Amino acid sequence: MISIESSHDAKTNAADAADELMKVYDPCQDLNAEFSAGRRMPSICSDDDDYNSSLPPHPEAWPQRPLLLRPTPGAGVTIRGVRYSTSNKYLPSYAESQNLPINNGLEAKGRCLVIDFESDLFIGTACLRLKNARKPDCDGNAGDGSSSDLPSPDYFHKKKRTFQVVISGRFKRRIPMSECVTGQIFTRPAGVLPPRIVVKAAVLLMSRLAPQLQSRLEGDCPRLLSPLCSTAQTAQMKSNQTTDADEDLESELQEPHPSAPSSLIQSLPKSKMVNRSTLLDSDNKARIKNRKKVFDELHSNDSVEPSFCPQSEYCFEFYQHLILFDKFALDFPKPVGQRSLKKMLNGQPLRILAMHQEQKQTKTKEMNNEKMTTLWSFDIWHETLYKDARSNSTTDTDVSQ
Repeated sequence: MISIESSHDAKTNAADAADELMKVYDPCQDLNAEFSAGRRMPSICSDDDDYNSSLPPHPEAWPQRPLLLRPTPGAGVTIRGVRYSTSNKYLPSYAESQNLPINNGLEAKGRCLVIDFESDLFIGTACLRLKNARKPDCDGNAGDGSSSDLPSPDYFHKKKRTFQVVISGRFKRRIPMSECVTGQIFTRPAGVLPPRIVVKAAVLLMSRLAPQLQSRLEGDCPRLLSPLCSTAQTAQMKSNQTTDADEDLESELQEPHPSAPSSLIQSLPKSKMVNRSTLLDSDNKARIKNRKKVFDELHSNDSVEPSFCPQSEYCFEFYQHLILFDKFALDFPKPVGQRSLKKMLNGQPLRILAMHQEQKQTKTKEMNNEKMTTLWSFDIWHETLYKDARSNSTTDTDVSQ
């Protein structure tokens, strides 16, 4: 595993990190030669046996084909129900289904579908928007009080982003903020990697966006993880408990002023807030940048405080523009252009993921002693992954016998 530390010279640091990561590119390509030759690579991560043995249904049964959203099998995430953001009444059509709704940004006010869920460490609500996703099938108005007759806004209009997810809820016990991470964890080696120039461009971009990126491209279980509190584009907290109905989940979110009670920076010990005031009175982007810098420093120092408090409710917003989910491709600027994700993922979905990483790497960069516990985990499938996923599932069964 390679950890990318923060630096005063961000551009130099990112370039050095990208060069270090590219050292594993050729070994990864050798490892993936069997995949290129048509021999599927089985899963190596035994902890995810439940995940690997549970294929989604055939894409013909997906209500929002070519996309499917579901809780990650074996991750310990329980779905409590699906409802409209302004309602506390669950929709019967999702009561027995593991297929979860994807919003496409064209929903009328109050008609975004949200997912109430629970894990061992977190209880909350998720709202996912993917640009150009098929409209979800669901119940009619059903007396929920939402305004379906209002004109539909376009959330993605004049926005570069193609993906947005908002997670809101409570932690069940105190957990150090610096120990919570988000990103991607895979249970098989990667598939066919794109050309070196594409991989390096992607790694360089990720390194600049997430200076504390933990990246492991080689080996049996690749992953890309970064601190939760500095990766989220928006992060808020509120002390009062709210009802299940929460229209804020579909609203335009703003990073709170660092002096506001809803800012995560207010969780810091007063001694660590010294000299922050000069950065407080600025626009939303500057407030986001300020919070990211603060929590990157906490993560790099392995700070045990501040912690998430069970008495408070937290809201995290994530969005990005590199993945075109309807085409399931990476969208790089020219001359690289669009690159399909199908062969890279080896039949594995992308995840909406957050974990409690209790033990980080040792000085020798070994990760064997860490304990990872799920906060939330959802899989985003595209129909192009299904054939490889099914082949891998068959191979996994043969290997285990």
